[in-house]
Amino acid sequence: MLATTLESYLDNRMPKLSKEVRQEMLRQIGNSDSYLRDELIYQSFGKMIFSNQLNPEEIQALLEAVIQEDYLFFGIGESGTDSVFTRSFSSLVIAAVIEYDIAKKVVNPELVQYTANQVIRYMMEEKDTRGFIHGNGWAHAVAHGADALDSLAKHPLLKKEDISRILQAVQHSLFRQVDYLDEEEERLATILASLIKHQDAEQVIQVWIEGMTGMVETKMDDNNGSIDAYHIKRTVKNFLKSVYMILSSKEIGKKVNSDVFKVLEKWMYLC
Repeated sequence: MLATTLESYLDNRMPKLSKEVRQEMLRQIGNSDSYLRDELIYQSFGKMIFSNQLNPEEIQALLEAVIQEDYLFFGIGESGTDSVFTRSFSSLVIAAVIEYDIAKKVVNPELVQYTANQVIRYMMEEKDTRGFIHGNGWAHAVAHGADALDSLAKHPLLKKEDISRILQAVQHSLFRQVDYLDEEEERLATILASLIKHQDAEQVIQVWIEGMTGMVETKMDDNNGSIDAYHIKRTVKNFLKSVYMILSSKEIGKKVNSDVFKVLEKWMYLC
């Protein structure tokens, strides 16, 4: 039984997992049982990756699998169905592999670029914005997709032209008509810190923030402060608060934070 095998592995009663078990983990990556999916399968993938139990070919094969249609895009366009678990937890495995590759440099550069394209596409196409689902645990597709984008934002092989595409995906997530309940804005904000620290993207982000917040104010003006426009403004405001705190804590992005502070000061009627 898969659960028993993974429990033994995570408790260090089993040193390695066979190829057959790893394949079964992939098949069940989106199992609706939160314990099997989150506590056992995902944790086992993480242990395998970061304890160097997979060789470079196996790392690449794992990444190639989870970025494909049957995983990252399984049931894409659906909302409210269990297919979200396959997509969302594929995102987490992508994030783990990319983080590993930043240190070990084992993934083919073309595959890193293809992964960036796939994750950006995924964030634009995902429709299911649920966070925690009672009875099934975490779906958290937007947050897990943000984790994958954050890992890519740290990668030295990320192309400069991909920075604006990542920011577009972040903006798309912020402009959805959804009331985020499970700190999705904070996970999205982390991406900006990584782009500033690892991609020297502060100036690009300054221009992006000016444009994005200007769009929010235009939406408010054009719609006479409608509830839909207000909800977008509230989401972006929560996002900017997170950006401000994260950048302040890391002591980076002072120019961005100055711009963010001015927007928050205005939107919170502090000036």
